[in-house]
Order: sequence, then C-alpha cells, then structure tokens
Amino acid sequence: MPGQIKIFSSVGWNGTNVFGDVMVIQRLINLSSIVQHPIAVDGRCGPATISAIQKVQSCLSMPQPAGRLEPNDPTFNFLTEGIMAEALGDLQIAWGARVSIAFKAKLIEISHNLGVDPNYMISAMALETGETFSPSITNPNGATGLIQFTPETASELGTTIADLAAMTAVEQMDYVEKYFDPYRNLLATIEDVYMAILWPAAIGKANSWALFSAPSAQYERNSGLDADKDGCVTKEEAAAIVRVKLFKGRGAGYFG
Repeated sequence: MPGQIKIFSSVGWNGTNVFGDVMVIQRLINLSSIVQHPIAVDGRCGPATISAIQKVQSCLSMPQPAGRLEPNDPTFNFLTEGIMAEALGDLQIAWGARVSIAFKAKLIEISHNLGVDPNYMISAMALETGETFSPSITNPNGATGLIQFTPETASELGTTIADLAAMTAVEQMDYVEKYFDPYRNLLATIEDVYMAILWPAAIGKANSWALFSAPSAQYERNSGLDADKDGCVTKEEAAAIVRVKLFKGRGAGYFG
C-alpha cells in the first residue's frame, strides 16, 4: 500500500540486491540507532551494508546473523516498524528516474487514492507503453496511451482515443484513475494491477487461475505467455512480463 515501505527481493549476502531495494535498506539502516556511523546510500550492497545488516540481526538475538534479509522477514519488519515511506525522504519508485517530476507526483497521488502500490502501477505502464510512458503510443489494434485504452474503453470513460492521444501524460492520468476506480482497494499485488488492464475477471483469483486455455481463440492470441506450454495461460504466467518490468524499474538508472 502507498505510504508503506516495501522491498521486492532479498538484500545482503548472496541476495538479489536490486538497486532500489538496496537503497531502501540502506536508508532504513541509517534511520535506526543500531549502526553508529551512517553507511553510504548508493544502491550497492557492499561489505558495509552486509555488516550493518548483521549488526541489526545480532540485536535481534539471531544466533548466526546471515547478513541478508528478505521482504517481510523479522529483520525487515524490525527496520520498518513504525516507519512510513515518507520518513525516507523524497519517495523513490521504480521507473521514477525515467519520467517527469510532475508525472511521478501524479502517479503517486493516484496510486494512493486507489490503494495501489505505485511501483506496480508504473511498472504496468512501462510494459504497456514499451517503456516510453507516452500518452499517444498505440498498438497494432488501435489501443492507445499509458494503459493502452481501447476505443470502447475510451468511450465508456467519456472520451475518445484521439482526445487521449492529444493529452499530456499527466492529463491522461486522470483517465487512468477513472479506469481503475472500480477496483479501488482491490489490487494488492502486481498480478492484480496488471489483470485490471488485461483481464479484470482474474482480479482476486489465485495466481494459478487459468486465463486462457486451448483450444480457444483467446489462447491462440496469448499462447506466447504460456511459459510451460501446457495449453493453459495462468494469471502468474500472464503477469510475469510486468514483474520483469518491476525489477528492471528498480535498477540503477531507473529507480528514482
């Protein structure tokens, strides 16, 4: 949820160490009173960061501090207890370094209104726009904009594809919010955020839920998403591509 602090992968010794996640942990460590001297907030998990994680874990009476933490494990929960994202300073998100300050602020505001993690929302837009975040980008089927509005969807929202394409990205975000409004506070995972765009019937379903099964025209159009080639595209398989965008957006040069 917006306002809460999240990481999306392990940080520390032999961790995944995605740039943005490391930055968050480094800031949290510096906010704590356990490490006497601040460590560099550089997104790189070097010896100082690992040692600091071990010190935190020693304070938690862990017999063998691993120097690595995971999302929502005891070490992470200890570091974030009672702390909201605003305490880390200027809120940084996936892809934030690749969009304007005004667009980022608008996206965070709308995500807060909808009860959606802004990292999830912007990563879905990165996928839908080919990482351009262009309000006028179109696909071969004529869908347009930040979440690839179809002509039918645009009409339901009281606008047109042509009008949406003429808007700035910040202006078009009002229609993104209007589109997502029926799913307010229902999109707790990145899979559900993407399902709101791709296949709303799957919102709230298990990740193993089948979206498209062979033989069907829908399966044929989406068979490229069937990672295990079992004749069924699950929610998890369909959303795997947006999760890739999330991790890319948390990387150096994108997180900001």
